[in-house]
Amino acid sequence: MKHSSLKVKNTVIKDGPAYRVRVESWEVINPPGFHNVDFIQEVLDKDGKVEFSSTYNFHMTKDEIKKLCEGLMSV
Repeated sequence: MKHSSLKVKNTVIKDGPAYRVRVESWEVINPPGFHNVDFIQEVLDKDGKVEFSSTYNFHMTKDEIKKLCEGLMSV
């Protein structure tokens, strides 16, 4: 569970009947200037409930996030 003081941004990238991909991010306290970015893949059962989840975690600066977004947009 994340601390209630965190301003977590949550975005759903892909939402299908069998799986979902989400991104959660927030600014970390220390070191300053870094953001936690979680890419979360969720496998859903036939009722749409999460059956299995994988999280890929990164700590990046805003410039690194911008470069990531530019790279994804160029695909």
